[in-house]
Amino acid sequence: MRSASDTYSEIARLLYKISENDEVAFRTLFDIYYQKLFHLALHFLKSKELAEEAVSDVFLIIWKKRETLNEIEDIQRYLYTSVKNQALHYIRRRYITNQDYIDLYTIELLPDGNNPEISLLDQEYQKLIQEAILSLPEKCREVFRLVLSDRLKHKEIAQLLNISEKTVEAHITNAYKRVAQYVNKKYSSNRMTNNMISLFF
Repeated sequence: MRSASDTYSEIARLLYKISENDEVAFRTLFDIYYQKLFHLALHFLKSKELAEEAVSDVFLIIWKKRETLNEIEDIQRYLYTSVKNQALHYIRRRYITNQDYIDLYTIELLPDGNNPEISLLDQEYQKLIQEAILSLPEKCREVFRLVLSDRLKHKEIAQLLNISEKTVEAHITNAYKRVAQYVNKKYSSNRMTNNMISLFF
């Protein structure tokens, strides 16, 4: 199992290589963060195409300023904040149209690949969990994704979404409760439900 320090060291090595014009390292960094940043942009823009464009814009800026990457203390926070700001820039420029919301949320139940119990869950169970998450109110769903899949701290989520930490905690509590209720409605066997819920949470 990889520790947080191992991950930090890997990212630091990538940033150094990128600052030395290593395009492969840049692509690796892009692959690590793209999906999470895309979902954040989608939360604000409600458009798949604009979300993709916003994230691409941020990475283009990263590449152009690659020689100064070592000056960034927390690249993850920098990326999230940059994507948020880019999305808000699009909104201010009125790039947003009245198109239908494209819901592409998928919570990664195994974001680090180190939980063999969850990996053994029946596909039907995992599908049910995703359905439960998609049934959450929009703001609640985004907070839940940021804490569960992206592993952001409550304070970081509060700053990104311009809400209080107490509101973040309330959304998370509500999400757990509603997901459990959703599952209970689908399965009458308490034992089966409890086993699944205990693995998920």
